[in-house]
Amino acid sequence: MNALAHFDALETPLKPVLDPRVFVEPKDKGKASETVRQGEWVNHMHKHARGVLVFAIPNGTNIPSFAGRAKIKKEGLYTGFPDTGAVWGSGTAYLEWKDGDGSPRDAQIECLNRLIEMGYPCGVFRTAEAAVNWLASVGCPVRPVQ
Repeated sequence: MNALAHFDALETPLKPVLDPRVFVEPKDKGKASETVRQGEWVNHMHKHARGVLVFAIPNGTNIPSFAGRAKIKKEGLYTGFPDTGAVWGSGTAYLEWKDGDGSPRDAQIECLNRLIEMGYPCGVFRTAEAAVNWLASVGCPVRPVQ
């Protein structure tokens, strides 16, 4: 290996590291998909936290056409933004959903870190129970799941 190759190796981008202030629910062996897990949380919140507005944030990953993806980028798509949000009174939090063994992608890590730096609570979740309990811990008016 010549001297220039050593410099090239130094320029390899580092993988982003998730800020420790971002809550991360441990991986599990459950087989439910990310979509099913997210839906369980949405259903729970609609039934038990009527004073909280919960919403999905379409990130365009399921748009098959190039034209469709180009359109949402023009409209302001922010790659890596969390899957869902919750708004109450004067509070806001963002939740990224994963299946049992999924991990955030680099763009998601960068976005979650940016949100934390801006003062927004955010986390990575696999179960409705963990998400509800975490939301209660950050001031959301929802009763923790026992």
